[in-house]
Amino acid sequence: MSSLSTFGTFTMARLGIYVSQQALNVTGNNISNINTEGYSRQALDQKAMYYGAGDRFITKYSVRENGGVLATGVNQLRDQYLDIRYRNEMTKVGEMETKINGLNQVAEVFDEVAKGEDGEGVLEARFNDLIQQMENLSQPQNVGQDGTDALVREAAEAITVQFNDYAKKLQTLDENLRAEFRDNIDTVNATLTKIRDLNTSIRKSEIFGTDALVQRDERNLLIDKLSEQIGIHVTYEMEQIGNGAEVEKMVIKTSGDPGEKEYTLIDGVYGAQISIRDEETLGIDISRLTSALGNADPKEPNTLTMIGMRSLTPLGEDADLSADATYKTAETAEKIAAMLNSDTQYLAGENGETYRFGVVEQEGKYSVRRYDITAKPELAEATSAQLEESDADFADVEADPLWATQTGDTELSGGLQAMRELLTEEGEYASDEDLKIDPNAGVKRGLPYYRQALDTLAREFAKRMNEANTLSTEEYVLDEKGNPTSELKYYDVNNVIGYVQDEDNNFLDKDGKITTDPEKRVPIYALKDEYKYFDDLKGGVLFTDRGDSSGTVDRDASNITAANISVSYGWSHGATRILRSKEPNAQERSTEQSNIDHFISMLTSPHKFEFGSAKEGTTFFKGTFQDMLTDSIAGTLAKDQNITKSMLGNYTATAEEINLDRDAAMGVDLNDEAMNMMMFQKAYAAACRLMTTYDGMLEKLINGTAV
Repeated sequence: MSSLSTFGTFTMARLGIYVSQQALNVTGNNISNINTEGYSRQALDQKAMYYGAGDRFITKYSVRENGGVLATGVNQLRDQYLDIRYRNEMTKVGEMETKINGLNQVAEVFDEVAKGEDGEGVLEARFNDLIQQMENLSQPQNVGQDGTDALVREAAEAITVQFNDYAKKLQTLDENLRAEFRDNIDTVNATLTKIRDLNTSIRKSEIFGTDALVQRDERNLLIDKLSEQIGIHVTYEMEQIGNGAEVEKMVIKTSGDPGEKEYTLIDGVYGAQISIRDEETLGIDISRLTSALGNADPKEPNTLTMIGMRSLTPLGEDADLSADATYKTAETAEKIAAMLNSDTQYLAGENGETYRFGVVEQEGKYSVRRYDITAKPELAEATSAQLEESDADFADVEADPLWATQTGDTELSGGLQAMRELLTEEGEYASDEDLKIDPNAGVKRGLPYYRQALDTLAREFAKRMNEANTLSTEEYVLDEKGNPTSELKYYDVNNVIGYVQDEDNNFLDKDGKITTDPEKRVPIYALKDEYKYFDDLKGGVLFTDRGDSSGTVDRDASNITAANISVSYGWSHGATRILRSKEPNAQERSTEQSNIDHFISMLTSPHKFEFGSAKEGTTFFKGTFQDMLTDSIAGTLAKDQNITKSMLGNYTATAEEINLDRDAAMGVDLNDEAMNMMMFQKAYAAACRLMTTYDGMLEKLINGTAV
């Protein structure tokens, strides 16, 4: 057993007092922060004191122990594994929560049942009213009556108004969600900046020997909030700072679906920012890593993004970009110009012009210009000075002041990704190109799906109504086998009175394209004698894309959307009315109303509603106009809501369970702290008593010995 010096025992007691007092301070700090959000329970690190051999009475290999106790630091009681699990679940919670909030707002627009009367939705009631007015028009005493036709028109106009209102509300919702999306990005950027700055503060504290536990708690709280908006993966590693010393460095990277690329958001004292690449797809870019002073992380291989151009290869550490797209050194600007000149896609214009990039000095700074050298091919290898001296036209090239990396369509997760998909995903209307980028795009339905579905309903309704009220050269007489013959039903093929032309009097082919081939012109035939009464019955287009005289008179309603569908100018001003019949010589039978019966059948019979252009010809829903509204739009919305709510409930329950486990490790328990307080208080009292005892012994030794 090692020995202690005479006054070593006094030091042992003194250390016991110091450590017990520090332990009481830590316990008191825990109790005072029991309700502080994000606070992690702290514990005092202690170790037994020992020191090397130093006197002649023991061997040189002995180690002096029992020297007392030392407080080596204060640590936080956290479980990083539980932190990882909790943040992963919160990413899913944030994603589903954002999605359900958006879908609920869409549901407020399509809340047919709640806003309707007598158990009917608003738009459904409008369709029922139109059917009722059509049935009223079909009564023998009402056939041909202007007043009854006006009632039908009013019912139809009420439908168009409802379509317009829905479209306007969806447009407003789109604008509001986009504004919220931009605000969320600003919030994420502010969070990333705070985490980076806290990393800087923590690093300085560690270098000077303190633990910065309060800053760590604040940082962990920010990371938790960040995980709701972006899926992240947090790691900790040791960073060498010189002379064998090292400090802890935290790295945060994005964490999307398995196999997707990761992007660095935080690397110690360097942090990135995110931005919207374009308003159409709402693609997200992640900037280069910079410190609080604006210095770039020299280890991070980022890329430079030019406005209107794709990402370029790294420039290196010495690239110095400023907000006004000028550079401090000619070498930096020349590097950018050389990079652009090495990529052929930037050297050719859409109309065959040829470009060359050069550098120009402006007030001590350097900028990159793009010169049009189409007329001077000898300048293809010209230097910047030669380009500047030439008379080739140039345009300033703007550069993003930050290096940025474009993220893929599915490489992010969390609330931001959910909001982005809510604003861009088209579901069943997704194009083949969309499906190549994201195979699941066909089942992701955001605002564009519901807007296009509503447009499809409005367009199909207008098309069917217009077709029923006009004559078509596409209707042929059928032979005994049910096959169309070459004889047109309404028109005399032997009497061509003109050809289809556009507004500039160009002849068009059957596909609507300009043609100079006489054989491809689309003829306009004269009506057969037995159908010339049509003009007297005032048939014509009922719905157009505008309600005034400038509206497109389009029989197939190809230009009509829910936002612009209107009762045609001709119908609203009496030049057009509901055709009661398309039968030969129908004017001779005043009670003939077969076409009105066709209208009623058309309004109550199933129709095929098709995908957008990428899936043209593929039926995705079959039913009546009301079925399309209640089943394909409102029903699909309700299904998406239920699925999202169920997933949100599952993720929330899992996150809460993990958080309880995490809180058991990092949370402050009043009972535990009370027990610690009593234990450390007794240890403090015992150490004080020990010091009193040692004091008495020393006093006897010094003053009472050999007296």
